[in-house]
Order: sequence, then C-alpha cells, then structure tokens
Amino acid sequence: MDTPVAAAGPSAWQGATLEEQDWLVSLQPPLPAPAPGRATGDASWGPDGADAVARAARCLSHGPGLAVVRGLGLGTSTDDECVEVCRRFMAPLGDVRPANPDHPGDSLVTAAAPAPALLARPHGPDRDLAPHTDRARFPGPPRLLGMLCVRPARHGGESVLVSGHAVHNALLRSRPDALPHLYQDFHFGRGPDFEHIYPVFRRGAGRLSVQYNRYWITRGQPEHGIPLSTAQVAALDAFDEVLADPRMALRVRLRRGDLLLVDNMTILHGRTPFTDAPPPHAGRCLARVWAD
Repeated sequence: MDTPVAAAGPSAWQGATLEEQDWLVSLQPPLPAPAPGRATGDASWGPDGADAVARAARCLSHGPGLAVVRGLGLGTSTDDECVEVCRRFMAPLGDVRPANPDHPGDSLVTAAAPAPALLARPHGPDRDLAPHTDRARFPGPPRLLGMLCVRPARHGGESVLVSGHAVHNALLRSRPDALPHLYQDFHFGRGPDFEHIYPVFRRGAGRLSVQYNRYWITRGQPEHGIPLSTAQVAALDAFDEVLADPRMALRVRLRRGDLLLVDNMTILHGRTPFTDAPPPHAGRCLARVWAD
C-alpha cells in the first residue's frame, strides 16, 4: 500500500464550515414536474431544469460532492411517479440503474418498507441511522445516490452528511496507525447480489474513494468465516469516533420536493431519529435512485 496522503479540494469539508451556497441549488419559482408518461432522460425539464442539473453536477464533481436541489414541484404525484421524477432529473448525471420490482424498498424508503428478515437492521425510526455509503445490489456500490423527499417526517428525520475525505484526513492527523487497516479489503455482507469485497479507502486514477458501512462489515466478516482482527476493530472504531464528532456533519431537513444528490464514493449519509404522524396519515417517504 502507498503511504496515505491527505485528500485535497472542496470535497474534504467539515459541516461546521460548509456554507449553504456550496450545496444548495434553489429553484425559484419551483420547477413543475414533467408530464407523466414521458421517457426518462428526455428534454422534459426545459432550460430551467437543464440549468439546475448543470449546477448540481458542478456541486458533485467540483464542489463538496453533494447537492440539494430545492424546488422540484411534485404536485399531486403518486409515490411511484415521484420515483420517476427523481430518475428523470438524474438521467443527465449518469447511467440510472433500473428499478427492481422484486425489491420495492430499494426505490421507496419508508419506515414500513418491506425487507426480508435476513436483512433486518438494528435501527428503526426511533434510532439514528449511522452515516454510511450505499453498497446496493449487483453490480455493487453506485457512483451517485439520489433521494427525493416525497413526504418529510412529522418530527426529526434530518439527513446527516459527512465527507469521507475529511474523515480520512482527520485519521491521518490523529490516528495514522488506523489507516493501513482501512486500505485493506473487508467483506460488506454476504448473500445473493451482496458478495461485496473492497477496502474502506482506496486510491485510483488520482482519486480517493470511500466505502463504509460498519453494520455490514461487522456482519460480513464472520459470515465469511473471517472474524475481524483486534487491529481491524480498532481501526473501524477510530473511523466511528471521527464520524461522531459533531463538527464533521452537515444536517439538512429535506422538504417535499427536495432532491438530495450524493457522490456515493465520497460522502456518507445517514439520518436522525424521526416520528411519523399516526395513521391514516402517510409517513416519511424518500424516492431513492442509483446511477453510475
């Protein structure tokens, strides 16, 4: 392994110093949703939409690695139509992955999203979702993640965003002994479509990539018969200690029509606990789309 060097540029930010103008793409007046039935990736957004896509692309590639597009008019769109709105906006940014009808929870993220018992996680609406990158199904981690707010929670549910590059730099300063272990391969889970093996940090083509999900690493290693070593656990603990520093995170409460775009190779995302309105009111819902 090469000697780790600090990640440079605007992607190595801390939430305490990041300015709203660095990541917010505000549409005034709001951009109406394209007419139903038009093909993904067509020119249905018009000049204002094209400008918003270009501004978001700059934030992703030459800025903090994330953007919040505020002002996508959803009108009376159904949840499934909102997924399509998200797909259309993201189409110029990358190759949008097809939706998997066998896994509706991949596209619509709610407190009640169906999930096999095998994949049940130790978190729910009443607990934090720790910052992580998406591993997704085959062929593996996507380059881009889009989360369109269909309905916010009644209380809580803020998005928590952390720069993986800033975490790397913090470890380089305070725990350089941990970094060699984080440049080694980990098993991120096991099972159909989830045989993912890669390091937390890796460099390629002059760029630092980050993939992290403590829950799936902790599960994946013993499921492959390879328990984590004491040194690996200490390195992962060091990573989590940096994540827990409140200065590292940017917190954003998404509104209906807000589209959060994230470079999944740079930025970790999570959320705070939330409370939904009681039935018959519909609960928090995000339309999720992956692109490469």
